[in-house]
Amino acid sequence: MTDLPTDIELRLRHLDMIQAVVARQGQNSFAVRGWSVTVVSAVFAVAVTQDEAPRGTVLVALAPTLIFWAMDAYYLWQERLFRALYADAARRARDAASEPDVQLFDLNTGPYLATVTSWWRTLFQPTVVAIPAVLVVVVLVFWLWAG
Repeated sequence: MTDLPTDIELRLRHLDMIQAVVARQGQNSFAVRGWSVTVVSAVFAVAVTQDEAPRGTVLVALAPTLIFWAMDAYYLWQERLFRALYADAARRARDAASEPDVQLFDLNTGPYLATVTSWWRTLFQPTVVAIPAVLVVVVLVFWLWAG
C-alpha cells in the first residue's frame, strides 16, 4: 500500500510553491535595484575618466535607470498578483468549501489582474519610484554641473 498525500498536504505544498514564487519576485526586485545603482555608477566612472567624452555621455545612464525602474515595478506587480493567489489558496486550504476554487498547483494569476494595482500604477508607488528618481536627479544635476 502506498502512502498518497492527503488533500490538505497537497494544498500545503501548493502554498509552499506559491510562496517560493513570491520570494523569488522579491529577490529579483532587490537585485534590479542593486544593478541600477551599479550600472549608473559605472557610467559615471566612464564619463568622468574620459577627457574627450562629450558632455552628454552621462545621460546614457538614464536608459538603464528607466529600464531597471520598469523591471522593478514588474517584479513588485507580479509579487502582488502571487500574494493574491496565495491568499485565496490559503483560504481554500483552510476551508475546502471557500470560493474561489483554487485548483491544486495552479499558478495562474489572471483572475487577480482586476483586483491588484496595475503595473503602470505600480511604477509610481513611492517604494518603486524612490531609487530611480534619485538616480535621475543625480544624473541631471551632474550633467548640468559638468556643462
